[in-house]
Amino acid sequence: MKKIISGWGKNIKIKSDIYLPKNNADIIKYVSSDKKLDLIARGSGRSYGDSSLYKNLISLKKMENLFLFNEDLGLLECSSGITLNEILKNIVKKGWFLNVTPGSKNVTIGGAIASDVHGKNHHSDGTFCDYVTSFKIITAKGHLYECDEKNFSDLYHSTCGGMGLTGIIVSAKIKLLKIKSNLINTETIKTKNLEETINAFEILKNNKYLVAWLDSTSKNKSLGRSIVFTGNHSNSGDLNFTEKKRISIPKIFSGIFINNFTIKLFNKMYYYLHDSKKIYSQNIDDFFYPLDKIKNWNNFYGKNGFIQIQILIANNEIKNILNEILFFFQKNKQLSFLTTLKKMGLKNKNYLTFPKKGFTLTLDIKMNKMLPKVYEQLELMLEKYDSKVYLTKDSMMSDSFFNNTYENLKKFKKIKKKYDPKNIFKSLQSNRLGITK
Repeated sequence: MKKIISGWGKNIKIKSDIYLPKNNADIIKYVSSDKKLDLIARGSGRSYGDSSLYKNLISLKKMENLFLFNEDLGLLECSSGITLNEILKNIVKKGWFLNVTPGSKNVTIGGAIASDVHGKNHHSDGTFCDYVTSFKIITAKGHLYECDEKNFSDLYHSTCGGMGLTGIIVSAKIKLLKIKSNLINTETIKTKNLEETINAFEILKNNKYLVAWLDSTSKNKSLGRSIVFTGNHSNSGDLNFTEKKRISIPKIFSGIFINNFTIKLFNKMYYYLHDSKKIYSQNIDDFFYPLDKIKNWNNFYGKNGFIQIQILIANNEIKNILNEILFFFQKNKQLSFLTTLKKMGLKNKNYLTFPKKGFTLTLDIKMNKMLPKVYEQLELMLEKYDSKVYLTKDSMMSDSFFNNTYENLKKFKKIKKKYDPKNIFKSLQSNRLGITK
């Protein structure tokens, strides 16, 4: 089946042959075919750039479903094509939640592992893969491996965060978090500038969940003003989890409202509509997945899409560096509609994992003809610091910047060659970054 597809950012489009295996045997047939079939697996298409784009795709939408849930121990074994949303519908009412969740529940388990996703609690709880006790993967020679920290650990640490380049994950075992309520006790703190924002993170670091919405359009003494959100699980006893009705953006409105004037207006309004301090309760859906309420929110940026850039800064002089980055985007008239700041904890053992101790700044910027050149200049600036860009959000990273910032890349390439000697697993991104080209 041929189809034109894109990542969630819709900034890169490609016509692909899509294969729809129904079981492991079908996958083995595709990867061990006599004719060389270069391909990448694709879940729900929630990576932003070109990491799940190639001329041949293996879609897991038609795969036989596995869902084994031990509600006494909080252990789940499930197919990799199942979304977090499908899991939440089954586990929350039983008093369990995900130890780590990204900002969308429409991500598949396979995608979460391949991206080693993180959430609002990396500073305290690490990444999603830290709670994946094992997974099964089909590699390029058609072999099925069950990997964990002890068995085929090289394949385990290469696959977690490996962007699908080591094989096709078919199932996983996951350790869950015990909860007593579907509610999150939330507190919001309004800060006046970046210094106050950084200080707030330090004061509030003992909260389980911690993130800031940041006004990237504010200037001078107000630069970096934010609304900092903290959250902790409630003990209320209410475990009712119901998915709210989603809305869609009509195509007629796609892109017409996103420009530098409306971006400044939105950021200003969002800041002033929040109280300086507020304590309240939110359900899981509202706290973790606010954007999922809009089914096609990526259409908001128009036919050329947008790029999301998540930058990690590990230097101590975080305030000065963030000031420089925010001013850089303002100077180049590349304004972010939605900007977030998060505090990160210690790095894990996965070779291409993104997080390590520091802060991440995430920006959503409408695609425009000047942006590629501006991004090149951004990399030149970031080279001065201990920094990196998240592969799952990436659409423009250069191979030189990638090679210089992912310190375990050589180890990853060595293990990939071991399990995929003919380099059949590749994507537009892996070619662009020199991993597979």
